[in-house]
Amino acid sequence: MPHHTRAWAFLAAAAVAALAAFFVPLLAAGGVGNGAGATAAATPAVPVDVGVILDLATGLGKKSLLGVEMALEDLYAARPDFTTRVRLHARDSDRDVVTAASAAVDLIRDEKVSVVIGPQSTLQAEFVTYLANKTKVPVISFSATGDAAIQYHLPYFLRACAKDSFQAAAIAAFVEAYGWKNVVVVYEDDNYGVGILPSITDALQDVEAHIIYRAAIPASSPDYLIDEELYKLMTMQTRVFIVHMLPGPASHLFARASAAGMMSEGYVWIVTANVGINLDVLPQHTVENMQGVVGFRPYVPKSARIIDFMSRFDALFRAKYHQAHDVGMARPTISQYWAYDVAWAVATAVEKVNRVGFPNIGFQTPQDAGKNLVNGLPTSTAGPELLSSILEADFDGLAGRFRFVDRHMDVPVYEVVNVVGEKARGLGFWSPGSGLLRLLNSTFTEDQAKSSVSASEVLKPVIWPGDSTTVPKGWDFPVNAKVLRIAVPVRHEFKNFVNVEANHNTNGSRASGYSIDVFEAAVNRLPYALRYEYIPYDCANSYDQLITQVYYKKFDAAVGDVSIIANRSKYVDFTMPYTESGVSMLVLAKNDDRTTMWIFLEPLTEDLWIATMVFIFFTGLVVWMIENPKNERFQGSKWKQFSTSFYFTFSTLTFSHDQIIEKLHSKVVVVIWCFVVLVLVQSYTASLSSLLTAQRLQPSVTDPRQLLRNGDYVGYQNGSFVHAMLRRLQFDERKIKVLSTLEEYAKALKAGSKHGGVSAIFDENPYLNSFVTQYGKDFQIVGPIDRTDGFGFVFPRGSPLVPDLSKAILNITEGCEGFQIQKKWFGDATPSPEYGSPDTDSVRLSLQSFKGLFIVNGFALCVMLVINLPEFIRAKSTELRNLSLQRANSSGEVASDNEPQQLQNNNAAPGGEPLQIERETD
Repeated sequence: MPHHTRAWAFLAAAAVAALAAFFVPLLAAGGVGNGAGATAAATPAVPVDVGVILDLATGLGKKSLLGVEMALEDLYAARPDFTTRVRLHARDSDRDVVTAASAAVDLIRDEKVSVVIGPQSTLQAEFVTYLANKTKVPVISFSATGDAAIQYHLPYFLRACAKDSFQAAAIAAFVEAYGWKNVVVVYEDDNYGVGILPSITDALQDVEAHIIYRAAIPASSPDYLIDEELYKLMTMQTRVFIVHMLPGPASHLFARASAAGMMSEGYVWIVTANVGINLDVLPQHTVENMQGVVGFRPYVPKSARIIDFMSRFDALFRAKYHQAHDVGMARPTISQYWAYDVAWAVATAVEKVNRVGFPNIGFQTPQDAGKNLVNGLPTSTAGPELLSSILEADFDGLAGRFRFVDRHMDVPVYEVVNVVGEKARGLGFWSPGSGLLRLLNSTFTEDQAKSSVSASEVLKPVIWPGDSTTVPKGWDFPVNAKVLRIAVPVRHEFKNFVNVEANHNTNGSRASGYSIDVFEAAVNRLPYALRYEYIPYDCANSYDQLITQVYYKKFDAAVGDVSIIANRSKYVDFTMPYTESGVSMLVLAKNDDRTTMWIFLEPLTEDLWIATMVFIFFTGLVVWMIENPKNERFQGSKWKQFSTSFYFTFSTLTFSHDQIIEKLHSKVVVVIWCFVVLVLVQSYTASLSSLLTAQRLQPSVTDPRQLLRNGDYVGYQNGSFVHAMLRRLQFDERKIKVLSTLEEYAKALKAGSKHGGVSAIFDENPYLNSFVTQYGKDFQIVGPIDRTDGFGFVFPRGSPLVPDLSKAILNITEGCEGFQIQKKWFGDATPSPEYGSPDTDSVRLSLQSFKGLFIVNGFALCVMLVINLPEFIRAKSTELRNLSLQRANSSGEVASDNEPQQLQNNNAAPGGEPLQIERETD
């Protein structure tokens, strides 16, 4: 189409829109037409004055006023039966707080407005709301999103938009999903800017992220001040920036950031909702400076109603403000949707109050009017009813459900957008119940949303600054960054912890040792870069001097074998300890040949001795019962039977029994019992050997009080805090010796107190374990005598590195890496302190260890007992009967002639032969 044809078409459309904007209100008011219009003319509508305070010189102010006007036009066109008509009184606040307050005074005092829509900014709202509360005129803002506006209880201020604090959880979820741990907040240096800080700080802490710096930039800052602040950000390690500004100052900031090279690969820029909702209407040159920026904004789904509103709004705005060439300026945003809904709610509330028959929607002028500007303001008589009616509003507006919750709109669903090219591209959404989602109708469950999934699994791919698709690490080596000066104590002994050597190649020093390896391993696990250099510091006399140097910030940290104690924690912060804790006592081990005469009973516990004896007698009883009827060796007098049975059973303990058993069942019993005895004897031998060996090595001293009673000399490591502990234990200063080297430790202990040495050395467990590992079993550790928290790395109070390094140290010490570092410097095993004498109970054998054997043996005995019991009873019954007959024959009684024959018949065997009765002889 030729250019002149398109120009004529545009002018025609603008003319039609202008005529519609002029005549439609007249038709709605009943000035033209008939039908409904005639009815309205017949019953004139009651005009109700409503004030509007906006920055009418800005695009947001112009478009918002148009949205309010369109809402009233649409409402009265849809409801011509309304008996009231809102009459707008617009005032320009001229982007000034005082002007906005003056406009509010003018509207309330002179125009007698019943409701005020606006003001536009949070700073203006703070002043106007006090006037509203005093005059009982409801003030409804659709754009004052800052939290500072409602710090106090001001019931007549309503917020028909999403508070800035609502988006804090969405931003924190985004930061967590990408694993960034440190961020910088760049905010406008006013009440609007600082209002979001508490909520964003708490939300980030909930996901274990931290704000390491807050950059406050005034809205009207010149370029050189912004450049200075940006350069300061470049010198930091963090590359994740959250920008909370209004669109104007934010545009200026990104222009300077682009010029400084901070819109390149590796940077992360996140903007809050006030910028996010305007990304589609910003000028092209501003959008070009924001490529790769991620923004958040309340989500409004596209609908037929929204599309119709946007079409009408575009034509009316172009016609009214002659914005023919700037497409973005004529496009409405969610702010205009909120303005539309607020006007609809106000007009509906006014109609509701009027219909219930409220006598007067007016004002009551105070008696002292004119004496004071504020005190002389009139008070709205219908204010409480209007406020209540507005709070009860509940309808489907352009921006979604219009309903007040605690005097503001409910938490919305936020859309996550990415500036790519000329517009903002949608990445996904965030909802309060489900977290980050790629699609709102996604089946992603709440539990999955709360789990540790990356954003790349949920959101669409992000195009980061520099046109990069690689997810930024969130940190980088800073420009002109400060190199941490880390003090390393110079040790003359225990160099396996810290060893400082001169590096002739660099004319510097090289540090090594267990402490150094743990620190460097922890630094490698940090989610950001850390530049540092080791500086040797000779603190042999006292580690407290090293703590003092860190406290006065002459060093940025101290890495070495520094003990964590309460007094030091008052001045510096320590990381989590990387060694075991406690102070113990090193003493000489002595041979103790004195053994108790009953030591042979100690390998078995009392219950095991009792069980063994019970089974010895039980086994002997069962063997006797099986063998007695047929085996002559188990027959005879009672004493002979008893001695034979139990001698046989006891002899199995030493496997010296001979082959005196004949029956198969008794052999089964003996074989099972011999297996039990074999296990018992072997275990007994091993346990007794352990007891005899362990009891020969005894510590020469087991209690510090023993040293005090004897007046013995004690030692401690030079420069250690243990000296103060010995003084607390009431050791005489003259009895305390300072020792410096491992050789001095061994020499002093071997010499003893009587020959110029010491009887014990008090030191921390890591040092003592290292000593015993090197010098063997001639020495023993007794303790711990006192409690400490072990070794830790030292940082100034409040250092942000402490929590990150502590987590890294915990992961190292609990994993294989920590074991490998320990093995490198101390070998495979490190001795642990012992408490007094060796614990003999640990090598004693209990019944619990052999319960299975005894159950099997007992079951076999019971089975054999049941099988052989009938035969045993029959044999005993026959023996008793024969014994009775024998006693009868030997009694000397004279029998009758028939008695011998009868006796002979009675004792006849089944085959007809008489039984032979043997006399038992001893």
